Amino acid sequence: MLLLLAAALALSHCSASRYRQSADREVYGILEQKSSMVPGMESEFSIEPQDIAAFLDQCPRVTDQDPDLGDGMPDERGCAVLSLENAVILATRGNRSYQSARESVFLKALNLTLDRHRYAPIFSGEATGNYNRSTRDVTVPTDYSRVLEAWRSAVPQLERLTGTPAALLRAYADVVESAGDIAGVTGTRTVIVDERQATGKASAGVSLLTRGGGRIAATITSNFLRFLTGDPREEASSALSFSLVQPLLEGSGEAAREQLTQSERNVLYALRDYTQFRKEFAVEICSNYYGVLRQRDIVRNTWRGLQNFRKSVEREQAFAQEGLRTQAELGRIRQAQLDNESRYTNAVRQYLEDLDSFKIKLGLSTDARVVLDDGELARLREEGLTHPAIKPEEGAEVALAARLDLLNKLDAVEDAARRVRVAENALLPRVDLVAGARVNSTPDSNAFTKFDFQRMAWNVGLDVDPLFDRKAVRNAYRSALIQHEAAKREADLARDQVKLEVREAWRTLEQARMNYETALQSVQLAERRVEEQNLLAELGQATAQDQVDAQNDLIQSQNALTTALISHTVARLSFWKSLGLLYIKPNGLWEEAEQMLPDSAAPAATITEGSGDATK
Repeated sequence: MLLLLAAALALSHCSASRYRQSADREVYGILEQKSSMVPGMESEFSIEPQDIAAFLDQCPRVTDQDPDLGDGMPDERGCAVLSLENAVILATRGNRSYQSARESVFLKALNLTLDRHRYAPIFSGEATGNYNRSTRDVTVPTDYSRVLEAWRSAVPQLERLTGTPAALLRAYADVVESAGDIAGVTGTRTVIVDERQATGKASAGVSLLTRGGGRIAATITSNFLRFLTGDPREEASSALSFSLVQPLLEGSGEAAREQLTQSERNVLYALRDYTQFRKEFAVEICSNYYGVLRQRDIVRNTWRGLQNFRKSVEREQAFAQEGLRTQAELGRIRQAQLDNESRYTNAVRQYLEDLDSFKIKLGLSTDARVVLDDGELARLREEGLTHPAIKPEEGAEVALAARLDLLNKLDAVEDAARRVRVAENALLPRVDLVAGARVNSTPDSNAFTKFDFQRMAWNVGLDVDPLFDRKAVRNAYRSALIQHEAAKREADLARDQVKLEVREAWRTLEQARMNYETALQSVQLAERRVEEQNLLAELGQATAQDQVDAQNDLIQSQNALTTALISHTVARLSFWKSLGLLYIKPNGLWEEAEQMLPDSAAPAATITEGSGDATK
């Protein structure tokens, strides 16, 4: 028994695994088929979990602690170094929202498999078997009565054998019967009869739903009966039946296919939404990545400024001992040093919080020992600004043709118009063509699989429902008309919102460019002021206020320059995203499709930290 149970469990497990593989194979086939209709859709779509720990083990490690980060930073030796590329790849594998977006697409396609299945031949079968035992009361004559009845029936034969007249023999029988009546041994008695029988019934059928709304079905049914007690015998019969129901007015044509049509389009919409999500996700990860590096750079700049303040305090203390500085000026420098000590501590705390939040965004634990690559920020500074030179009007035209979320809104208008036609179809009376046929097996019980087609019964006719009560379908039709108008308004609003988003993204990009140019000049000016104050301090001619102001301004301008550089980079990616021209590669990285811009667009402008201006 235990072996049978184990075998059953193993078979059940194998069957469940087979069903899962079958579902995955069909869903991935649908997604592969429809992905070609969505520009930028990833080619190798999968919802299977991926091992991010193994990927993290392949990243390089920190070997030496960066002294420019100061003594307030934790020991980073042995931490995995994540480049921007690896961070994006890791996020696409481990981010929980990203996985949910994948699963949402998968479930839409899974629903489509069921709607498609409704139009495929659907087989069904059923079998039942029973062993029946029953008892019943049966009234039978007594043995005395049966003997007496046998005597009466044998009177002619006794007359011939014995020569005794038949009348005399019957008189003897009457006497015997009277004696039996007196003795109470004549009449009847009740006995319990035990009946046992085996019955079985099996049926198999197939049905097919056509694209026009018709349903065709065929069924074969067999019945079996065997009496095991009493008079053992068998009875068997079969029946083969066909049926057809074809709507002629209401429920026919496009209305019959509405559920499948909408399900097919829902998968396309889900793929567009997922592709749009990938673009937004890539920009978000890039923004968060550079945001952590920006805070790390603030830690570095604050630490360097703190070191300069410490040197200034030592120098001013030496001047004060010589009587060249007052205690008030020395106190001002010391106060500035304490303020920067606090700023450094706060900067380190904020950096560690931002890094932990980014770990969660990547799908990692906050205990994971990772740092971001400082080289990414250095490369960004070397490359400078890449500023698209395109007019907002041209960008809006591109966005109206390329934005996937806008395409969904426009297609929703078509869906609403189709639902209006379906609601109009529901206003028609229901007239169905109905046909059927039935063939029974031949009376020969030993050949119940043979059918007597000469005695086939069939019928054909119309099933009409005039639908006198039209209130529900009337309301549904009016609702569909209203929803169609609402869908058109939503589409118009979506167009305006796309144009607005492009203009806002362009203004943000322009503002980021100007902020960067201003910050670049501010850093250059602050560096000259610090150099000047250091020279004056060496000569004993600098004031404490001027030194504090120059050093604080340098720290702030350096932080502002890093912020402006990162803001422009993120704003540029957001601008391409608003145009619908930010294409995401299979590994999650992006590609800016500037070559798809209008021919009238000028080439991109470039600004570097060394130039201080824009070169065309």
